[in-house]
Amino acid sequence: MYSRKMVVMRQGIYPVMLTPFEPHAEVGDPPVDHGCLAALSEWYIRSGAVGLFTVAQSSEMYSLTPEERLECARTVQKASGGRVPVVASGTFGGPIEEQAAFVNRMSKEVDVVVVLVCNLAGKEESDAIWIKHCTTLLELTPGVTLGLYECPAPYHRLLSPATLKWCADSGRFAWIKDTSRNNELISAKIDALRPLDASPLRWFNGNVTTLLHSLKEGSHGYSGVSANVYPWMHAWLCANWKTEPAKAVKVQRFLTVAEALVKTMYPASAKVYLGQAYPHFGIKPTCRVRDFVFLPEDLEKLRQLQLMMEDVCKEIGIVPVAPTPFESSTVGIGAAS
Repeated sequence: MYSRKMVVMRQGIYPVMLTPFEPHAEVGDPPVDHGCLAALSEWYIRSGAVGLFTVAQSSEMYSLTPEERLECARTVQKASGGRVPVVASGTFGGPIEEQAAFVNRMSKEVDVVVVLVCNLAGKEESDAIWIKHCTTLLELTPGVTLGLYECPAPYHRLLSPATLKWCADSGRFAWIKDTSRNNELISAKIDALRPLDASPLRWFNGNVTTLLHSLKEGSHGYSGVSANVYPWMHAWLCANWKTEPAKAVKVQRFLTVAEALVKTMYPASAKVYLGQAYPHFGIKPTCRVRDFVFLPEDLEKLRQLQLMMEDVCKEIGIVPVAPTPFESSTVGIGAAS
């Protein structure tokens, strides 16, 4: 069990969780399928996840209401049952005081509340302004363990190595999902953290193409989109890259090439893939961000992706894990306790 006062961010994978929805309603947005969300949480954990990132961009977080964000976090935390830490986004723009108020609310539901880097300063504002706003946020959220996410929407803001070091020095941040997508910048950021042994900040790569490079540089793992499709592959790579380097190169090669297909019509692609590969699971293709149309050709590509993944797993010795449908007796969901 993990103490909420002493969050341990283990090395490995933190899937950026999907939000399952019921079919489109006649009026309004399709409701969140909390039963399927709880079942997804269990599947990620059984597939090797050491933590869960809900209310992420993959979760269609900007299409969720504030209450829905809290409810999703609550469902995932209950499903986790303290086996792994749960992180969730908590800053969605507006005055820093309002963002801090929601961070404090979210902190009652999860272990780590994630600060979306792009929402603390405008696109043209300097790192000094960002640090000023972040300092205010820290002052207004005493005792809350925080994370960072270089979310590419509404605009893509990357932390410089110096700003990342400032965050680590604060002692308030335990986790970052980095989206630099550039080996040279990744190396510089990880290098900036090396002298800070006492800092709780752990660095996770959100880009699968650069994953093996970042692991060799000293990163702590992965938190990206394709962990919604075959999370056991990323878990294996994070755990075995050093002891089985030849196999690690093969796994990385598959992950790099397959990523383009996973990202086509994402996040619906991941939902369609899971629904097609595991029809008993019951996840629906419904999304709020937009409607996606999958032609027979698109479905066949996803089926071939599954078969190729299974071939690689067989060669490497990785065992895929099938999700199981939600059982209502296993966990309370959605509403506050």
